[in-house]
Amino acid sequence: MKKTVIYILAALVVCLVLYLTFKREFDQFNPLYKEQYVYAVINEPAKKEGKNEWVRYRYNLTGYTGEGKKTKVTFSSSNEQKPESYVKVLAKGAYTKEWAVIEEQVIPAKVLNQLTSQ
Repeated sequence: MKKTVIYILAALVVCLVLYLTFKREFDQFNPLYKEQYVYAVINEPAKKEGKNEWVRYRYNLTGYTGEGKKTKVTFSSSNEQKPESYVKVLAKGAYTKEWAVIEEQVIPAKVLNQLTSQ
């Protein structure tokens, strides 16, 4: 009985560590998360990842959904984006399916008010 409990606890710890390490990959297939568009403004510099010709620029931003709910989004690009640019990110939990730089006029008014007051 004691060994069974120890094995179950060890398996739970391993699963938890794997989930925390690969959260974005798990969120991609998680049926409990819905895909939603998140609007954000690039207001902080990117973190440079990789070396030489394999450099990626990772952005960790706070954005808002179309309903005005605050959420964090992460995406990466092969090119550094201009500061104060607006982006539209299709996110599912911590997973980013796609993103695009957009014009200010495309952003819903409710969301734009929240982005400009940050």
